Amino acid sequence: MAIKAAIVGLGWWGRHLMHQMAGSDALQFATAVGSRDAHREVADAYGVPFTTDFESMLNDSTIQMVVLTTPHALHAEQVMKAAARGKHIFCEKPLSLTVDDAIKCATACEKAGVRLGLGHERRFETAMVNMRGLIERGELGTVLHAEGSFSHDKLANVPTESWRFTDTHLAPLPMTATGVHLTDLMLDMLGDVSEVYAVSPRREAAKVSKTLSLHLRFSSGATGYVSSVLETPLYMRFAVFGTAGWAEIRNLAHPDAGGSSITTIRMTNGAETTIVHGWNDSVKANLEGFCRAVVNGEPYQISVDQMIRNVAITAAASKSLRSARPIQV
Repeated sequence: MAIKAAIVGLGWWGRHLMHQMAGSDALQFATAVGSRDAHREVADAYGVPFTTDFESMLNDSTIQMVVLTTPHALHAEQVMKAAARGKHIFCEKPLSLTVDDAIKCATACEKAGVRLGLGHERRFETAMVNMRGLIERGELGTVLHAEGSFSHDKLANVPTESWRFTDTHLAPLPMTATGVHLTDLMLDMLGDVSEVYAVSPRREAAKVSKTLSLHLRFSSGATGYVSSVLETPLYMRFAVFGTAGWAEIRNLAHPDAGGSSITTIRMTNGAETTIVHGWNDSVKANLEGFCRAVVNGEPYQISVDQMIRNVAITAAASKSLRSARPIQV
């Protein structure tokens, strides 16, 4: 039986989730919560009851899960409120803007006995699952370095009055938009991060930087590099370099738009393999995987500790930008 959930936030990504999860056997959106009455038409398009009253939704005993696609600054308070009412929570990234709030979210969920999921759907892409397997089986040898690029121009013309441009002193826009997906992948494949050094171009005319270069050092001693440019056509790449070989993934389309990806693997003996992966709905895979964790007690792929550590990396990136030096995480 499908979990009855409320979706909170009916902007671009909220609409996308409603579309992708329509007809799911694992999750049914029973209520849609918008920030204003104009959002009612989104709910109506999917035949879902609509309200602007977040509190009344929390008081509905038939709602088992809350899916948050709201502005970043609202996440922590909404997670804690939903947990206090006994609702499982699936929150869009980032979980929060400060480590303190991330810990409070995790503590609230643990205390209430509810599960916490996060919108890092890139972990569920077929190519990424295969990459993780290469690393876990030791086929690339000792991992020395990883690189990730996730750039697009979807936000290039968003007005600076948008909520996306608030609190950038706490979390750089390129991190909250795309960078956190890459650091999440690296936490998963390479382990914990010990140091962060962030650099952004100086542009006098720009009120908010839309470009970020992020250098990472891992507890294992490996290094990493993340780049995000929000003013350029789509470019997506993820590569891992080991003592026995390297593997690179190139996405040919944004994950929410379909399209294939290509993995190239080259070993030290010169053998090279190319794999073309058809598109898989990683957004749906993440949400349905979380539903199985709630219903059946299955392990959920993203640990709460990793959720908190990724917030710590984001906060360290912001601190590094302000201080122009590496920051211990």
